Formats: sequence, C-alpha cells, structure tokens
Amino acid sequence: MTADPARWAWAWLACAAWLGLLVPPLHQQWRTWRNTRTVSAGAPLLIAYASQSGFGAQLAHDLACTLAAHGCPAQALPLQRIRAEDLAASERMLFIASTTGEGDAPDNAGAFVTRVMQGAHRLQRLQYGLLALGDSRYAGFCRFGRELDAWLRAAGATPAFARVEADGGNTAALASWAQAVAQFTGSSPNAAASASAIQRWALAQRSLLNPGSPGAPIHRIVLQPLDPAPHWQAGDIARIHLPGQPVAWRDYTLASLPHEGEIQLLVREARRTDGQRGLGSGWLGHGLAIGGEVRVQIRRNSGFHGPEATAPLVLIGNGTGLAGLAVHLKEREHAQRAGLAIGPAWLLFGERTHGSDALCDAALQAWLASGVLQRLDRAFSRDADASSRYVQDLLGLHGALLRDWVARGAALYVCGQREGMAQGVDAALRAQLGAAALAQLAADGRYRRDVY
Repeated sequence: MTADPARWAWAWLACAAWLGLLVPPLHQQWRTWRNTRTVSAGAPLLIAYASQSGFGAQLAHDLACTLAAHGCPAQALPLQRIRAEDLAASERMLFIASTTGEGDAPDNAGAFVTRVMQGAHRLQRLQYGLLALGDSRYAGFCRFGRELDAWLRAAGATPAFARVEADGGNTAALASWAQAVAQFTGSSPNAAASASAIQRWALAQRSLLNPGSPGAPIHRIVLQPLDPAPHWQAGDIARIHLPGQPVAWRDYTLASLPHEGEIQLLVREARRTDGQRGLGSGWLGHGLAIGGEVRVQIRRNSGFHGPEATAPLVLIGNGTGLAGLAVHLKEREHAQRAGLAIGPAWLLFGERTHGSDALCDAALQAWLASGVLQRLDRAFSRDADASSRYVQDLLGLHGALLRDWVARGAALYVCGQREGMAQGVDAALRAQLGAAALAQLAADGRYRRDVY
C-alpha cells in the first residue's frame, strides 16, 4: 500500500487541466518555434522527470504523448537516463522533480545525482523550465527540485521562468506551471480542459486479516465496479476519494488485477495523535457501509511495474506492502495459467507475530505449491524464538543466495514502510551487494521501490 498525503489533492484533475492549457494551439505554433531553433529539425523536446510514486512520471509522459499526437516531437525520460551530453546538446528542456522522504531525490534520479550533478559542466546553451513537487508538511519541501534548479543555474543554464513549486497537487501552482510552459513553448493558453476519469465502485467485502496482532488492524478491502472498470497492471495505484472532503484523496497500491473483476486493497488503520482513526483508513475500515459507493481513480505507476515474466524476481517488504508484492505474483500466476513461461520468484516479508500476522498465508502456500513462488522467508519481530527479527535481517542471513539470484539477473522490488523497513533493506542490500552494484541495479531498473 502507498498512503500518500492528502495534499496530493486533485492532482489528476490539475494534470488534465494543465494538458488542456498546453495542447490545442501547439500544432499551429510549433512550426514557428521550431524555425527559431538551431538544433536539427524534429529533435524532441526532452522532458526529464524524477518521480517516486509515479505522479511526476505521469505528468511527463502524458505531456510527451499529447505533444506527439499533435505532431510536436517530445520525449519523457527518467532523470537517471539523462546524460551530461544530453544537457550539453539541448537548447530547451523541461524538468519535473519530485522530492521524497525528508527531502531526498527519488530513486529514479539517483544515477543523475551521482554521475552528473557531482561533476562540473558548462550548460550555457540550455534554457529550461522546472516544476518541483513536494509536501509542505515536511521540512524538506521541494528540496530536490530546488537543488536541481540551483545546480542547473550554477552550470550556466538559463531558467526560462521562475521555478514553480507545487504543494501536492495544488491546482493554482499547476495552472501557473501550465501558463509558463505555454509561453516557453510558444503556445497560447487555452482554458478548455477535461477531467481525468473517475469510476464509481462499491464496497463488497471487508475483512480483518490480523486479529489479535500487537500491531494496528489490517483490513482487506474489496470493491466491485459500478461503472466500466479501467485497465491497470501490477504496481499501479488506486486513488480513493474521501467523501465530505473535496480535496482529500488516499493512494493505495492495488492488490488485484483487472481479470479478477474487483479492486483489492490492504489498509492498515492509522491513529492520529489525539487517538482518532486516520481519515482514510478509518472510513475504509469502519465508516464505509457494505454496498457504499467509492469514487476511484486508477493511477499508472510505471516505476513499480514488473520486469519480464521470465526474469527472476526478489520481492521484499513488510505489512501492507504485501499488496504491492503479491500482485506481481498474481500477474505471474495469470501468465502461468495462460501457458506462458515464468521466472523464479522469492518473497522475503516481515511482520510482528506468526500467529496473527502471517498475512495471506493460504495464497502464499498455494503459490509455493504451483511454482509461482520458489521461496518464502518471513521474519516476525515479536516472536521470542525468531531467528531474524526484521525482513532486512533475512537479507544478511541469506546473503550468498541473494547474490546468486542477482547474478542470474534478478530484479529487486521493495514495498512497504519507508521509515525503518525500506531504509534497513537498502542498507542491507548495500552491505550484501555493494553500493556501486546497487546503484547500477537501480539505474538498470532492477531495483525498484514503492514505499510510503
């Protein structure tokens, strides 16, 4: 599960509005802008993005696709794929830079930070625009976007307009970005816009998965469609609108696939400092009646899409992160039933007690029996006889096996809590594989995280 802050409100609506401002006039005015350039005709406008949860990536890809559909070449690339030579050869670029955690760069910016930003470059030919995405409740609000902007300026690049900072999906900030980009590309803003699709679903089932656990309750939420259901794939996210809160959304990694005909979520109850249940988890776990309507948007999260079905896959996580891991096993099970070859999969998972927190154990055992899952290792932190207390401890215990899987081409997927688990797993992977090797895996798309 990914529980993004409520400040990502109306992000998809703002994205659609942004595209509506930019697109209609571009086809007519692109020729004029293109003729003023000195680079070769047809060279794409690079849109570089640094995105952790997929929102920034979606903004970049939607813009690039829409421009291309109107005859305007553009290419969206993760920041880690941008080389110093690309910057030096470009006259115009757009950057969309998210900040994650307490002010960190997203995972898909890591190679750029270490290989490009650490060096000295002369970018006097480059003119750029930058959108920084962040959450003002954190001290490091938009820190990475600000650092990237400062680095570009220090390297001699010229900002075409002042950096735009968006607190979550703030519509005013995204509208300002749209206006600035329209001027940067030589287009005229158009107020026409359409909202991205919101589907109606109904609560069909709700069950408690960890009765008696020393941890907070975890609910399995099952929604059935009231409208035609969209397509999605393993790794994508369901955005749940909270009624009575016009700008309140909660994001959860989908634990099901479209062929199942339903949305499945794993939701752990959150408690606020005053003892009250969290707004989203309290409503889904208790306030929403069976049959009650839920408004949902499906958000593509390409950064957590799976590798080729035949590639070895190591899944690592804890708690409700099992949703984002198990759905990849469901994807392989579906391929296996269709007669397709699948690669080996290994799940390492951590929770509190084996007696209460062996989540989805029946499904895991069935996957072991069918060959969808080759190996299952679990750590239970509150069990007195546990040989490993946390999931990161399992990586050290099975370090030789981990290195063998990686040598055979395995991809590493991590899902669950950022603080504690994801940090500990990252440190354990560095210890077992080496920092340089782990960075290369991330650059190659073989180390991916969906953490919250």
